[in-house]
Amino acid sequence: MFNLERQKNNFKDHIATFTDYGNIKILDFKKPDSNHYRIRFLFEEDYCRLHISGDLGELIAVNYNNMTYDRFSDFVNDVGYFRSKIVCHSRDLDYYDEDKARKEIVELLKEHESYKTVCSDYYFYGDSDKERITYFLDDVMAYFDDESGLSSTGYELLTEEDDSIYEGSDDFGKEETGILDLYMLAFKLAQKQLKED
Repeated sequence: MFNLERQKNNFKDHIATFTDYGNIKILDFKKPDSNHYRIRFLFEEDYCRLHISGDLGELIAVNYNNMTYDRFSDFVNDVGYFRSKIVCHSRDLDYYDEDKARKEIVELLKEHESYKTVCSDYYFYGDSDKERITYFLDDVMAYFDDESGLSSTGYELLTEEDDSIYEGSDDFGKEETGILDLYMLAFKLAQKQLKED
């Protein structure tokens, strides 16, 4: 996740340039003679389509009426809404954190009272409840990946304990990368600079 306050430093020497070609409007935000954190927002106004490109990756978003330069302010403070309009992107929007996933699974097992089942039925008789949960989690987390989360093996083990756990389980450990917030920050900073000039 990006620290947005710290990220502002990456844009401190950037210069915003706005070009209006009628149906095509381009906002460039870059440091002169550098590609570092260079970003371009290209609006196809007749199709309500936004193309973002540059050093921070590429993205295309479409909406039926407000994906235009003047109306983009509808999105800059609502990243969730903007995310729903994305049709393709080159940077990951999410990643999966293993420690967070482990904690969430234990909480869910406790919530569904599956914790008792795992403790009494899973692994060796002489083990403590804590050891059994650790063994169980180690198996569930086998092949865990920071790009896709739990493996199919992990899902199968969880649903053996409680089939209602499967609902929403693709989100165990899921975190946003912050790239969309970074795009919005760049747009806001560029807009602010243009208004001040």
